[in-house]
Amino acid sequence: MKRITTLILAFLAVVLLASCQKKIYTVTFDTQGGSAVEAQKVEEGQLAVRPETDPIRAADADGQWSFEEWVTAADGNTAFDFSKPIEADVTVFAKWTREVVVAFNTKTAATIESLVLEPGSQVNEPAAPTREGFKFEGWFKTKRGLTWLEPERVQFPITVDKSITLHAYWEPISSKNHNWGPGETYTSSMDSKSTIILNPFTYQWSHESSFMDMMSTPLYGSEIDWDKAIEEGVADAPGDFSKIINKEFSIDALDYVNIKIGATRFPVDSTGDEHLTEEGRYDRDAATQIQDKSWTYHLRNDVVFEDGTPVTAYTYEFALKQYLDPVQNNMRANSYYKTAENKNGYAIANAYEYYTGTATWEQVGFKVIDEYTFTVTTWEDMSQSSAVSFGSMTLVHPEIYTASLTAQGTNSTYGTPATPFVSYGAYVIKSWDENQKIVFNKNYDYVLKGTINFKSEVIEIVDDENQKFQLFDQGKLSVVGLTKDHYDQYAERPGVKKSWNGYPQNLMLNTAEPRTSGANKITHPSIMFDKEFRQAMFYGFNRQYYADSVYAPNTASMLPMPGNAKNYLLDALAYHETPQHLLILEKHGINPETIGYIPEKAKQLFESAYNRWLAEGNTGPVTLVLISDDDPFGRDLVTFIKDSYETLFTKDGVKRLVIEIREMAAEQLKSETAAWNFDLRLNNVGFGLNTDAYFQYPAIGFNGIGIGGANLGMSQPYDMSNRHWEVYETEDPLPEEWLDVKLTQSFADAAALLAHVKADPELGNVKAQARGTLVAAPKTDGKEGEMVYVTVSDHAAYWYEEVEINLINTFLYLEELGADERETQSYTWLYDQLVAAEGKEEGIYRGELGKFIQNVVFGKGDPYPAAMKEPFAGAALDLAEMMAVFEDVFLTHVPMVPTVARSGATLYADNVVIEWPEYSYIFGWGANRYRYLNTDPDFQ
Repeated sequence: MKRITTLILAFLAVVLLASCQKKIYTVTFDTQGGSAVEAQKVEEGQLAVRPETDPIRAADADGQWSFEEWVTAADGNTAFDFSKPIEADVTVFAKWTREVVVAFNTKTAATIESLVLEPGSQVNEPAAPTREGFKFEGWFKTKRGLTWLEPERVQFPITVDKSITLHAYWEPISSKNHNWGPGETYTSSMDSKSTIILNPFTYQWSHESSFMDMMSTPLYGSEIDWDKAIEEGVADAPGDFSKIINKEFSIDALDYVNIKIGATRFPVDSTGDEHLTEEGRYDRDAATQIQDKSWTYHLRNDVVFEDGTPVTAYTYEFALKQYLDPVQNNMRANSYYKTAENKNGYAIANAYEYYTGTATWEQVGFKVIDEYTFTVTTWEDMSQSSAVSFGSMTLVHPEIYTASLTAQGTNSTYGTPATPFVSYGAYVIKSWDENQKIVFNKNYDYVLKGTINFKSEVIEIVDDENQKFQLFDQGKLSVVGLTKDHYDQYAERPGVKKSWNGYPQNLMLNTAEPRTSGANKITHPSIMFDKEFRQAMFYGFNRQYYADSVYAPNTASMLPMPGNAKNYLLDALAYHETPQHLLILEKHGINPETIGYIPEKAKQLFESAYNRWLAEGNTGPVTLVLISDDDPFGRDLVTFIKDSYETLFTKDGVKRLVIEIREMAAEQLKSETAAWNFDLRLNNVGFGLNTDAYFQYPAIGFNGIGIGGANLGMSQPYDMSNRHWEVYETEDPLPEEWLDVKLTQSFADAAALLAHVKADPELGNVKAQARGTLVAAPKTDGKEGEMVYVTVSDHAAYWYEEVEINLINTFLYLEELGADERETQSYTWLYDQLVAAEGKEEGIYRGELGKFIQNVVFGKGDPYPAAMKEPFAGAALDLAEMMAVFEDVFLTHVPMVPTVARSGATLYADNVVIEWPEYSYIFGWGANRYRYLNTDPDFQ
């Protein structure tokens, strides 16, 4: 009992002690993005302590943050009362006030104090800074200053809602005399043997024209239509290439728009009509059709020569007068008159008569209306687009040009170091040291100066290629064009930019019978007709080495067409980038990185074909005749082919393939090529296009004769080993003179005639017949004169190969057109082929390759042609499927060995930044506005 009483008393003591202690609460400080503040433990009834140090919150793109006070709610304004006892756990929140900072970058040692303001405050323009040798031209939002993306200075006062740095923009007091540093100078080179005469009336070379273009202001020009690109989703803002880089769009999805440069209006016709669109734009499509004999030009009044002399209508009159001056007899006069012999000149009224001294200047179709307006009159209609082109006339400074003429007025020193070209354009000549260098400075009086990023361009005169590359390696050149002798050394540099010319090169494997006779006629070794031998030739060619070292600078390619070809200009992917292409490569065991060069596979294929050839009773080695021109460059190409193949296929020291090079003069080579009198021939034949890939692939790869390439050595689809009789299909009677044999016996149809001919002891020996032999016979019960025909064909096995092509989108499109429209458009054959049949779903073509090529790709029933984009939904996908089938057949039969896609290569120095993302068939590597030097302080 005592023990129990003691325990109860002890328990009561504990309880009473606990009830006398205070509770402890946590005060948490939520800084809402600021630096952390430690929580406080506070006894009930006691006070929290305001933190000694206020939190700090990092500035962001919109400005900086200033701590105001601690508040009771995250988005509240009630201050937390630190004098009130704490009765529970509590969270206190930091309240921040946004502050915007307006900073000023003067680009000098002088500073302007930054402004710290509340959002929505107004800022007035500070006092203009000064800089020796420069004039201040305002504040800009980007460091670059005045550019095409920011063509206007900041107009004060401005309202600021977020922090901003404004940058001073400076222009040199003298464009001509300013000395720019190496980091602001773009330097290229020119061979010392090149002539440089910058006289628009007498120049001979394209580089001379290019230099004058740098110093001229045309009336009209063009630029990327960024408004259209944004509207169509190609870009989100001017200069935005992100979707093109991500392969959402092709670079060729960018279109151009015509703009006024030195003019205030586009050419106006005799009725005063400028022929603009509803949006006020030049209508480039309609402009080619709009014709008139009178066009009036309206000039800007702020285009001036470098000495301040205005460019006026009288300047244009003076220039035209010099072009046509009968005393000077200038070489470029023919640009401004038109005759039966000179069809490409402008048909200016009485221009030729003035040039030949039979008319006065007053009779010439050029009249000054006022100081900045003139009219050109022609003796035949001229389109508005041609009138726009007339606005590119290059001008001269009238007084200086006149002074440059000899006493007789026959010759001029204008455009030489003695009397340099006087600029009225983007650049001005600072100095011209003959045979050393020309220095061009940016002209800050140029009306589109914001499009010019290079502040100075220098042309270094070099003696040879080696000196040029030495200067580049020393950092003294910004750019070099890569040539064969130097390409391999620099090919992997990041600054290499490739350009394409639209032509492939292929090594022709001729299996057609030569179109010649006599002792010189080549007999193809029968191994040429073995597709595994031709496959060996394909896999045994080292395209990468050939492209980089032998035939440089070009791009290695496995395709018989241009390597960058696509079907439509707006396709995001070229064919070689499509998944369909990659699947075909996988099917044939080709790693794309090898570009088809798999030497072990080549040797295995050769071994198999060679053994079959020997089993036929032949003795090695195989000898092939390769014809070539007799110049050193061509010799290098064919020598590489000879040496590489002979070495690859040599076994145990025994040469099993010999390539006999037959060099010949140009005329003989042309004749032998047209006669197909060769086994092998390097061929650079194409269309100069990067579109219509679905046509180019089979046209070059399978059907050279179908595109008129027979005289160029393109004998495919002929293979004399496959000579056979076949039905000749025609709806119209053939001329009698075409027939080789005309039978009197009648036949029910051509198939019956074919059976008869094959059974005939003489005609049935098809190998003894000539390709194209025609046999005709009357048709039983046919109309009077109705005949049936059979012919001897040499078409290769691939022409008859059964292929299957998924064209479901094409089928749906043709079905929607309806029968009448299909008939009108000649699509009936294709539609019938795509209709569902036993064992075949709708949309599938299953039939002979040759018939498909003949009826669709080369025939009238082609629903796919379009320049810019697919003509119906899914057309591009169907064409990729079609091309994959073409490629599958090509890699199986190998009618030729693709070598390279013809291309050029330019190497830029590390400090040259080209924002334009890839080569464009229309725009190349883009205009200079998309280029800058990252060593220029304004572009860092």
